[in-house]
Amino acid sequence: MKAPLLASLLCGALAFALHANSLNGSFLFDDKPLVLHNPLIRSVSSIPRLFVSNYWAQTPYEKEVLLYRPITMTSFALDHWVWKDNPFGYHLTNVVVHVLVTVLVWWMVWEALASFWLATLSSALFAVHAVHTEAVNMIVGRTELLAAAGVLGAGWLWLRGKDRLSAAVLLLALLSKESAATLPVLLGLYVVWKRQPWRRLVFPALAVLCYAGVRSLVLGGIVSSGQSGILSRLDPSTRLWTMVKAFGYYVGLLVAPVRLSPDYPDFILATTFWDPSVLAALGGIGVIVLVSLVNRQRQPGLVMGVGWTAITLLPVSNIIPIGAIIGERFLYLPSVGWCLVLASFPLAVRARALQRIAAAVLVGLGCWWAGLTWQRNGEWRSDDALWSATYREYPTNVKAAYHLAEMAFERQAYDRAEALYRQAIVVDPHHVWNPNRRSLADVHYKLGMIHQIRGRYPEAGDEYQTSLTFDPDPVEVRPSTQRCALQPRLGISETRAAREGHRPVPARALPGSTIRGRPHQPRERLRISRSPSRR
Repeated sequence: MKAPLLASLLCGALAFALHANSLNGSFLFDDKPLVLHNPLIRSVSSIPRLFVSNYWAQTPYEKEVLLYRPITMTSFALDHWVWKDNPFGYHLTNVVVHVLVTVLVWWMVWEALASFWLATLSSALFAVHAVHTEAVNMIVGRTELLAAAGVLGAGWLWLRGKDRLSAAVLLLALLSKESAATLPVLLGLYVVWKRQPWRRLVFPALAVLCYAGVRSLVLGGIVSSGQSGILSRLDPSTRLWTMVKAFGYYVGLLVAPVRLSPDYPDFILATTFWDPSVLAALGGIGVIVLVSLVNRQRQPGLVMGVGWTAITLLPVSNIIPIGAIIGERFLYLPSVGWCLVLASFPLAVRARALQRIAAAVLVGLGCWWAGLTWQRNGEWRSDDALWSATYREYPTNVKAAYHLAEMAFERQAYDRAEALYRQAIVVDPHHVWNPNRRSLADVHYKLGMIHQIRGRYPEAGDEYQTSLTFDPDPVEVRPSTQRCALQPRLGISETRAAREGHRPVPARALPGSTIRGRPHQPRERLRISRSPSRR
């Protein structure tokens, strides 16, 4: 027993060492509304309320998305009790949970397949995989971490015959994130494979039913009737082939986690079966499945790993439309199966020489992943570092352009801000996401402010008027429109007045002005920023 315990702890130590440089990170994206500015987690006395509230309660997105994750929110409340608004403590909790998941990967594989080296290789590969950096570095990525810990813990207990305790842990996982509902499906396949009695699935099924009942009672339904996913507007054919392409892209990230991004708005839609990316995805997935089936007797870890990866990816594959087409955090739980697949290859090869080669390749791959993880953690330390890295890799990423424009505006680098704002409102029909009308209105409003600051009142008036065409009744535009766009005496626009030689009315709506009754806060106000985690 000493060797298994030591091996699992060493894998956990490896995970901690590689993510130690993430502890100096800050609050990013959804961390701000859900953690930094969330009144519900400011006191531990509010914890009971978290169990009867929407995940997005008391945030700007409360009415848009129905999610129920009280265990995750409780962990944030406990963090705030200890650390207040110091991000170090929140990041430390994430890293510790990631270490726990790494250790549980070891014990899950050991219990299922009784192979010391397979468990060690799988856990070590999981510890160093760079695709985990988003889930670990983004504080709200804890939903993925806690759900994975619950799924692995519940699965390990179930394999040991502790069905009731396993169901209790599964319920905790479900209360962390809905993706834990895939565990009963995985256990069902294991029952078929090992020819175990079906009654062993009763308690996992009861845990899912209990969760669904509580969720429906608290939220008034399983999902919001008005909630739509990012692919829901597409025709069925485009949606299907884009899903296949995204599935292939996920496999690519699992193999080579390079050119990572916190958002993929410029992911190109696939409109036909003959799209090269669709064919490549189907071919690659087919080869993986075929190799696994051929070697299922010699190395069952291959089939088990492929099945785990596919089933845990299904909930985020947009079969039911969700709020993102690609998300690296979605690969956190599926990567357990993928690491098992890779660890199984050296053991599946018959020739000794080929085994050594396969093992050497695996070690090299792990070292490469470790280097990428350390580097990517550094890019997650701040908004500026993250979006600058994203923009370097994806110059057409409109969300990266927007966030960099916001930071340039705050630094009063108006030339750069204007250029990036204009890039942020480029609409490309081939992209999976484009700015909505409110986003376009907000950016044109900011362009108007830049012109106004520089005294270019005719251009400012044009931008404000353009903003009104996208959103005809925004409160924040009215004062500037009254000063910049209208001449009370003549009843004509200031743009026209300037062109006809009339003296423009000075404007004072500068960055310190009041918007919606509060001081100007550009990143919190504009909706072109990252959409909430609707998954």
